[in-house]
Amino acid sequence: MRVRTATPRVGVTRWLIAMVCLVAAVAAPRAAAQPAGAAPVVTVTGGSIRGLHSDGIVEYLGVPFAAPAMGENRFAPPLPPAPWTGVRSAVTHGPQCPQSSPVPGLALQESSEDCLSIDIYVPPNSADVALPVMVWFYGGAFVLGSNAQYDSPSRLVRDGKVIVAVPNYRVGPFGFLALPELADSAGGITGTYGLLDQQAALRWIQDNARAFGGDPGNVTIFGESAGGMSVCSQIASPLTRGLFSRAIIESGSCARSPLAPPSKERAYQQSADYAAGLGCGEVPTRLQCLRALPIDRLLSSPTTQLNSMAVTWSPVQDGVVVTSSPEQALASGAARDMPLIIGSNADEGATFIALLDYARATIPTAADYLGWARELFGDNSTQVLARYPVTGFATPAAAKERVITDGFFACPAQFTAEAARRGGAQVWQYRFNDAPLGRNPLLPGAFHGAEVPYVFSGLMGVPIPLPPAADRLSRGIQQSWAQFAHTGDPVTTDFTPWPAAPGITLELGGDRITTADSFARDHHCDLWSGISHIG
Repeated sequence: MRVRTATPRVGVTRWLIAMVCLVAAVAAPRAAAQPAGAAPVVTVTGGSIRGLHSDGIVEYLGVPFAAPAMGENRFAPPLPPAPWTGVRSAVTHGPQCPQSSPVPGLALQESSEDCLSIDIYVPPNSADVALPVMVWFYGGAFVLGSNAQYDSPSRLVRDGKVIVAVPNYRVGPFGFLALPELADSAGGITGTYGLLDQQAALRWIQDNARAFGGDPGNVTIFGESAGGMSVCSQIASPLTRGLFSRAIIESGSCARSPLAPPSKERAYQQSADYAAGLGCGEVPTRLQCLRALPIDRLLSSPTTQLNSMAVTWSPVQDGVVVTSSPEQALASGAARDMPLIIGSNADEGATFIALLDYARATIPTAADYLGWARELFGDNSTQVLARYPVTGFATPAAAKERVITDGFFACPAQFTAEAARRGGAQVWQYRFNDAPLGRNPLLPGAFHGAEVPYVFSGLMGVPIPLPPAADRLSRGIQQSWAQFAHTGDPVTTDFTPWPAAPGITLELGGDRITTADSFARDHHCDLWSGISHIG
């Protein structure tokens, strides 16, 4: 049965839209803060830029790190930006990369294929000492997202004495279209353009960190959901050696998971089907045909929408940019001697129930849950339903939420940590347990994306007010992440003890912070170790 839900209050709607990694910036970019004092000017690749003072830090927004990816540069590796003359104003975000709106009817941030820009946030007096640089990759299921969502790192930057940089990267087919003719024309590269955008940004950081008072030899990459998976892919890529030395993976897996990217052959087929659906099915001319289509036509396919848990667009193991699966790379030593923080949230699945059920005015019934599990997991559904029987939960939605939490996020995080340790990495693992919306039935618990405003103190330029206990936890996370960037060790006075030991998680709650050794048991990871694909 389909049940019409009540319209959620505005505050909850904003959280549902703004907090989840799967949602792009659906509000107009904030107006630039008014500069205080002399506007700073620095010289970077391409020319001089003028930033602005805001909230006790200095911001440089919308700085090009690569050329527009349009025309013959569409579905191609990024090229260097064109130089400019004079002093370029860097006080507003650049356009987001082309993507479909996650919420029909709401205005999107301006979109353009001239989107490869980076935002840099710098603490005061940074020129006196070389500071660590933290580079954030946004989430969004590889089909949504922009750096304008994450423009509230002031406290992390100011108190942590770190530079935070947030680049845009191409998403959807623009970032991950994979076809044999693309590989033939680019030395084997295909389906990894979004990753190459991230790498271009990391190289830009190497070339320009000192202009902002940063240390190019001390770069930490971090990200959430698809951003965390991007971190995994960059660790696995042989092209990133020397571009970063530490990594934080929030709710994004490097390991076997039902969300694992498709094989190259399957990616080729998906991309061919996508092209055919747009009228570009003739192999000799389809690339030319796709490059000639307008952006809105390329976004008209259902594959560019967030419609299910299935992965449509994601990085491909093309043999050049990514030469092995991230899990294999970790186990083989890709992060040997590299400090890592790996974590997940206690109730990840709540976000997907909200987006894929409640937002469509449906509440899962027992029959819905059984059908969903059988369709999604195929031959593995009997095992899944035996471990997660609908009768074992208060509601079918609760059963579905737990399956998503355990199978798609918690256990893949556990497997990621295990692989990294086998390869010689030092790993600190956490589980985020705080419930920023309390018992709200629409988005309860520590849902997917709930920890992001604890790191950034807000989203889309909107401060997210947290109750006192949650704000203390936010300060603790920011202090730990910043110390990790400085030293490679996240253990602080508030986050202690936190051993980098197998099976131990730091439990991050607003009411208390403690350690536990029950993570794998709590999330049934013995079951999920044998389930690595959908269908």
